Amino acid sequence: MEKQLSDRERFPRYYVECDIDRRKCERVVPMKVLVIGMLRTGTLSMQAALEELGFGPCYHMHKCFQNPMECEMWTQALNAKFRNKGRKYTKKEWDQLLGHCQAITDVPASAFIPELHEVYPDAKVVIVQRAPESWYRSCQRTVMIFTSSKQIALLYFLDRYMCRRVAPMMHVLMTSLFGSEHKDPVKMKQNWIRGYMDAYQEVRKAVPEEQRLEFALEQGWGPLCEFLGVEMPTTPFPHANDSSTFQAGIKVLVKRMWVRAAKLNAPYVVAAVGVAAAWWVLSKEPISRFFPAQMS
Repeated sequence: MEKQLSDRERFPRYYVECDIDRRKCERVVPMKVLVIGMLRTGTLSMQAALEELGFGPCYHMHKCFQNPMECEMWTQALNAKFRNKGRKYTKKEWDQLLGHCQAITDVPASAFIPELHEVYPDAKVVIVQRAPESWYRSCQRTVMIFTSSKQIALLYFLDRYMCRRVAPMMHVLMTSLFGSEHKDPVKMKQNWIRGYMDAYQEVRKAVPEEQRLEFALEQGWGPLCEFLGVEMPTTPFPHANDSSTFQAGIKVLVKRMWVRAAKLNAPYVVAAVGVAAAWWVLSKEPISRFFPAQMS
């Protein structure tokens, strides 16, 4: 009988926690590969592939869950680019935020491919795009459920370590790329697909054709390894994080948020219970019973 894996064994990325202030960091490895792979385009597979080829660490969204402090920098960068709030990032800030990585994929990083290409002109650009209709259906089954969850709205107030940092970044990211949430499902779909296509078009305008690779995961190692100038592995090309795996992973992530929220708020709950208990006792007994000397 096959052993059932624990949550930690299935999703080790959600059990990594650190508290690094990226503003105190600098570049320690060269940036070599920029992947414009929007959410639900095989970004986790691309991360695994690039790291297997020697381009690690590769930045992915789950790094934000591992080190929530850096979400504040991403929120600042998103506001500057999409909302004209604040100063746009220069190489200094990008080196602080991504200086430990040789590659990036997935949002929020892939929302800045033109900016990153400008400061890292020697990095190779890979475009991974799936059919819009298929992409949108995948987002409906995964990302949209997570971002609109009432649990996340509640955790924003309770989990000040992670959720209170991640949620504002996700809000700015999603509304900037895909517009505000719309009650009309037809307009909602139009907004998401338009934002999806616009993001790729922005990259194709900014990066010359000879400097980029249009790549589909189904092509396997061949085109990617040739473009990056590395030897092709003998192992199969990674395929990770389908819709059901994503949903299972998010359940683990949310469960860990609740556990953290319980630990963070336990002192306040104990204090509140103590106050409530004291109030109940005092309301049932005359105060002279507790202070007889003073009341006589």
